[in-house]
Amino acid sequence: MKPSGEVWFLASCVEAYKNEKGLTGREAYNYLRKTGAVSFITGCWQGLHMTSLPYVVDCIDEYIKTHNPELISAP
Repeated sequence: MKPSGEVWFLASCVEAYKNEKGLTGREAYNYLRKTGAVSFITGCWQGLHMTSLPYVVDCIDEYIKTHNPELISAP
């Protein structure tokens, strides 16, 4: 089965997030999953994928700050 655009975009977001935050891919993905950001990314990927990855990382941080502020500094 070929991965969907949603999966490719999620992988790009994890890669951008790990690079921005100095994490491993596994740390970044686990953190994004724990904070609910994976659902956020996959839920609105069609709109987000037309923007820049730095903007997406900012959106992810804003989502986490708004929905899980207690996890903002804990990957």
